[in-house]
Amino acid sequence: MKFGHAFQEALAAESYPQHWVEKAIPYRQLKKLLGKVREELVKKGYGPDTLHQLLADRNAEYRLETDASHLLRPKLVVRPNLSSKNTAEVGSLSEIHLGAEGTDATSLPQPAQGHEAYETDEWVKIPLNSDSRFFGLLQTDVTQLDTLQDEERQSMNDKIKILGTEIAGVAKPRKGVLNLSKSDLYRWREIFELYLAAQVFFSTYEVTGGLRKSEKAQKQLVWFQDEVNKRQLPQKFKIESSATAYAQFLALNATLLQNLQFQELNQTAVTKIIKKFDKRTSLGVKRTFPKVMYSANFISETISKDICAQLAREVVNLVPQIVDYSCTICCSLCWLPIRLDCNHLFCIRCMIKMQNQNKRYCPLCRADVVQSANETHIDETLVRYMERWFPKEAKEKQAYNEFERRRELLGDIYGGMEPPAACTVM
Repeated sequence: MKFGHAFQEALAAESYPQHWVEKAIPYRQLKKLLGKVREELVKKGYGPDTLHQLLADRNAEYRLETDASHLLRPKLVVRPNLSSKNTAEVGSLSEIHLGAEGTDATSLPQPAQGHEAYETDEWVKIPLNSDSRFFGLLQTDVTQLDTLQDEERQSMNDKIKILGTEIAGVAKPRKGVLNLSKSDLYRWREIFELYLAAQVFFSTYEVTGGLRKSEKAQKQLVWFQDEVNKRQLPQKFKIESSATAYAQFLALNATLLQNLQFQELNQTAVTKIIKKFDKRTSLGVKRTFPKVMYSANFISETISKDICAQLAREVVNLVPQIVDYSCTICCSLCWLPIRLDCNHLFCIRCMIKMQNQNKRYCPLCRADVVQSANETHIDETLVRYMERWFPKEAKEKQAYNEFERRRELLGDIYGGMEPPAACTVM
């Protein structure tokens, strides 16, 4: 199937908003203009084979330049003193060009710096019209896609702020374990834990790190929804507005995915038409076009990274994860956190055990600070934070610490009793 037909089918199949489709790359129109570019070049004696040889011999250059307004100005220039079959034609074309412009040979475009073999030679511009229309249309549409990206970015930013406010209300902690029935803190924590594990749009893995392609992002988003449904988390919400907020969270991710798919589709269209331009003309703009194309979003980057960062900052990070507040020794909540002089944190029980074993060095940085730690090293601010955001885990860790302390004091007499369930990383 030819790409032009596949492109139109893809635009229709994904149910993109109509105003998106109207701003999609006009691939078929560009293809028609490309035919006119080739036709004009051949008419002037510059078929693909001829141009390929001229460019290879550095007797011709095709330059994509931008003016002060960032508008593309394509220009084909050749050396007039060619010892080839096109010499006569180049001479006549230069006369036409000089007559139209009212210039002389000394004002003709000069070769790019670095071409030492002929840097003093004069260059003649070959007047072309079709290529200007081709790149003018392409640039206009890319600019429109940039504008669309900015509009969608702002729209999603606004939705993220509203969603963050709603989730902050339903997931905020309530003082004391008994008041947890008035909060969906733990349901949202589990949802966001799964979302972070899915890494829908951005991967932090060493091998596959960076922005995901839309196909992979879609698979990860489906996995996330399936896991949430398997655990029946939406059905466990205790506050009615939590269900609405979760639906909005899914809708926001679906919009971002659709935007990513639309962007990739149009980027592919640009890549295809530029590749076809080079194939039919031999002018070689594949490498230069992305560099001179003034595009804030479409060519140089995607909005996925920015939106994901804001989504994490204003929504997901509203509910802290226990893994970020775990002791690196016992891997459970860092309860009664001891902040050593080297600024590393460990739970009080692990620190007592290290001191009883006469250990001196921090497990993380090897600083000689363990034996100097005492009750003044307890981070009271962090204690209050953990009591507020991890009430269940704090209570479980307190019970477990008490069990271990009594077992250390009483030995085998206390050893037969079952310890409370140890707090584990969710």
